[in-house]
Formats: sequence, structure tokens, C-alpha cells
Amino acid sequence: MRCKRRRSDRYESTRRKHATQPESLESRIVLSTALPSYLAPWLPTDLPVQNPITHQAEMYQVSSLNAANPNSPLYSNSGKVVSGTDRAGDLWTITVHGPGRAIVTDTTPNDGVLHDDIATIQLVGTSIKNTYVTGTVRPSASTFTTGVIPFNQLIATSGVRSIELNNFTLTNQVSPAVNQPTGIFLYGGVRTLSFNGIIAQLDSASTTTPYQVVIGSGNVPLKYSPSIYVNSIQDLVYNSSSTTVPTTPITSPTVQFVINGTVQNFDILSATQGPILAGYQFAFPVVGTTGRTAVQAMAVKNLNVHGSAVNFTVSRSAQPFTNTGSGVAYIHHAAFGGVSDAVGLDVNGPINTLKFKRGLGNPSGVSTAYTSTGQALPATQYGYTEGSTGYPATGLLGGVVSASRIHRLEVGAANSFVQTAQNPLFIQSREQGFPYYQATPGYALTNAIIATSGSIDSASITGSAQNSEIKTGFSYPTYVQGLEATRGSSRIRRLRMDGSLVSSDISASFRPANAHYSRLTGTAGDGSITGTVTGSAISTDGTTGLGNTGAGVFARHLRGRLPAV
Repeated sequence: MRCKRRRSDRYESTRRKHATQPESLESRIVLSTALPSYLAPWLPTDLPVQNPITHQAEMYQVSSLNAANPNSPLYSNSGKVVSGTDRAGDLWTITVHGPGRAIVTDTTPNDGVLHDDIATIQLVGTSIKNTYVTGTVRPSASTFTTGVIPFNQLIATSGVRSIELNNFTLTNQVSPAVNQPTGIFLYGGVRTLSFNGIIAQLDSASTTTPYQVVIGSGNVPLKYSPSIYVNSIQDLVYNSSSTTVPTTPITSPTVQFVINGTVQNFDILSATQGPILAGYQFAFPVVGTTGRTAVQAMAVKNLNVHGSAVNFTVSRSAQPFTNTGSGVAYIHHAAFGGVSDAVGLDVNGPINTLKFKRGLGNPSGVSTAYTSTGQALPATQYGYTEGSTGYPATGLLGGVVSASRIHRLEVGAANSFVQTAQNPLFIQSREQGFPYYQATPGYALTNAIIATSGSIDSASITGSAQNSEIKTGFSYPTYVQGLEATRGSSRIRRLRMDGSLVSSDISASFRPANAHYSRLTGTAGDGSITGTVTGSAISTDGTTGLGNTGAGVFARHLRGRLPAV
């Protein structure tokens, strides 16, 4: 059978011809160099960087990394990308997207290596429109660490669009210690500022300089309203030279946010004293050692504290309620998720929405019983550790809110009351030996004052109030100056309170006679209240923060179940 495979078109002599010399091999330059190429440093021509907002790639030349040190092209404390590893093995990186560069100095600047805590982060040549700064931390792979990098100072003289330093904490507890102010100074402004938290431990025997977060400078307001996002603010103040336990509250700011304009968002997790070991709580009482966190701005659009806020103020000046012009212009929305204690909101204008989800004023350890000699029982007899109670337990205000008008007010209970059935037959209604407890809302307002010169449109309170007042038609800054503060007409359009008024009062344009609330002797102005109080009005001779006694709801026009004694 014939093969049908086609024969080649080349001549047979050509097909049978062999090469006269071997083919030349590919050159191997690596064999002729002193350093093998696989051991040489990798020098890319360019690096991809993503914009953190638009998530689009931005390309820049790697030559920008060696601006400060040409002999070390990939390791420098100045450039678009600055990275270091602390002694615990945590790797941190700060990247500048867009115009500008970062200059990072650690606490040992003369050793040539970034392996200690960060002393200063300086941003140079940035733009308020196009510069994004991001910081990331990769925890050590060989040692268990928190993955948090402490830094002492952040400076930028020109504007920055966004600064997001993830797991970077502002503190003076850097090692080795540095002699410079602790704070963030963004004189050119910033649109978004986000970092892990603040750990402030101030020894008043050596310094009284507060931590400052300054945005803007001079008398020119910011063109862009900044948004600030911080996790926990731990503010502890002590005196190492004192031998007595501090009990006087701290009224000067120790952590100070100074914004020369309107704040778009101020969002934090909490502002508290910080953790104290139980064995040392008596030496560091909450009232005497919790520093004041103060927010100073012209106005605040959104204020959100997810957890507890202790000794926290919002005002235009360092000291709130000092005069009629010390308040911010307005607060659109404010929400506090945890127990709020010693909170002051000084507002000249309106508050649209105000929520205290876990009450205003800490009711822990507030004395409700007295000895035979008339002395209030100490909080230790109620099961609380000495020094762990809040401001109302020491006779101080649990909170003050002053505004021209509040559209919507919501206050939840700070604690719960647990009780059994009054009939002994129903105490163990489920299983023998196990009493059945019923939980009810506890105190929502404790030694608190909520005052408006105008009206409150809606007020919803879940829990009881003790030694507190909600008062409309009343100017609190005028009262502080010693003048008559109840002047204009006002109303509370919708009131709903699921609790009792224990030495507490709710009034609209009502002046008590001789500092005692009574419908018979008081002067009722042009005020009205409509709503329901499910509990009772109980007078225990307690005094409110405004120095008044009595209990109940008071106004010229009352509609609904509104008790009074």
C-alpha cells in the first residue's frame, strides 16, 4: 500500500547537510559578576498605589523614595512611602497618595534606623484636595503584640484631604521619652482625620499642658468642615507629689480638640478615665482623676459617642457656660451610646436630635438612705468599690445641656431595677428555690439639667429621674451669671416618661417660689406641656442642680397624666 505522505520540497542535498559548528549558548552575565543577581536588591521602576477614596491606581516613580538619602533608595525617613519596624517586630508603613511627602522621626533620630516609637510625623507639600495619607501596621509574626504604634506628634502646615492612621495611637508614653508638646497640629486643615486613639497620662506635678488636636489657625474659618474619627480616649490625670487621694473634679481641658470652623462629624468610641486595677481604684477615683475631653468648635453637625463619655464637653471656649456667647452655633445630631457622666453641651442655637441611650448622669452609689445622725450612707455600703462611682454620688452634676431649642430628645435608662413579686406565693413561680425577678428601667436622669430658652418638640424618657430638671423657657447661661433666667414663652409639645419623678421637675416657663416647685405658690408663665408620666412624683427633699426642691410637672397649661406634689 503506497504512503500518501507528501515529500519535502527541499533538495535532498540540503536536507542531509549537517551544521559545521555548535550553536552558541545564551550569555550568562550572572557568572561574570561579583554579586549574584538573585542576591541584589530589587529596584522597581514604579510602584502601584491605590487612592483610598476612589480605589483607583496611582503610579509614581521609585526615585521619589530616595529624596533624603540617595545611598539608600528603599529605606528612608522621608518620601512617599516611609516604613519602619519597632523593637517588638511590628511593621508600620505611612504612604502619601498625591502631592507631598512624609517625614518620620522616631525617638532615637541619630541611630539611622526607624526601630523605636514615633516622635514626629510631618507632612510637607500636601494639598487639601488631592493628598491622601494612610498608615498601616502589620503585627509581629514572632511575638505576641497589640499591633499598635504610639506616636507623639503629627504636623502639617498645608492642607490634607484625608489622614487615616490605622492602629496609630497619640500618646506621651513613647520610649525613649521626648521633650515636645503632644498633639496633632494641622494648621492647613483636613477633611478627614482618623487614628486609633489617645492615651493621655498627665502628671500635674510636672506639666499642665493638655493634649491638643488643632485643625486650622488664625481667625479665618476653615473652608472644609473636618470629620474626626477616633476610637477610645483614655484621659488620666494624677499628681505624683501628692500623698492624699484626689477628690476635686478636673475642670480644665486635658485633651482638647480645637477646630477653627464647623465640625462635620465627630465620632469616637468613648472618652473615659481608662482602665484602673481594682486594687488601686481607691487611689485613682473617677471624679478626681478623669481628665476633661473638650471639643471647641463654631458648630457641630454630627456628634456620636458610641460608648461612655465622662467629663466631656462641647463648647466654643475652653470653659463652657461662661457667658451667653460661649456655646457653639448648633448641633444637628448628638448621640451617646453608653452611660454619660459630667457631660456638658453648651449650644447657643438649636439641637435637632439629642439621644442619651444609657442615661445622663451615673446613678451608681447615689445615696438614697441616711444614718440616724443624718449622714448619707457611703457608696461602699451599696456594693460599689471606693472611688469607682460617678459625679452624682459626690453631689456633683451628672450633666448639663443648654440650647435655644431641642427638636427631639430621647433618654434611656442608665441601669435597671430588679424586684420580686409583692405576694410571697408568686416569688418562686417557676422552680422551687429560684426566685423570679422582674427587671424594670432604672434611672435615666441623675443630677442632670436639660434647659432650653425656647421649646422642646418631643421628649421621650425611659426610666426615672432623680434630682434632675428639664426646663424650657429658661436660659442657663443667664442663670450662671446670677440673673433671672425664666423669661420667654415655651412648650413641651409631646412628653412621654416611663418612670417616676424623684425630687425632679419638668417645667415650661415656670418660676418656683423660694426655690420650691408648687402649683399653688409658683409663677406660671406662658408655657404648656402635653404628655404622659407613667410613674409618680415623689419628693425626698432632694435638691436639683438648679438649687430647687419639689417634684412633678409644672406649667400654666397641662394636658395628659402629669403628676405633681
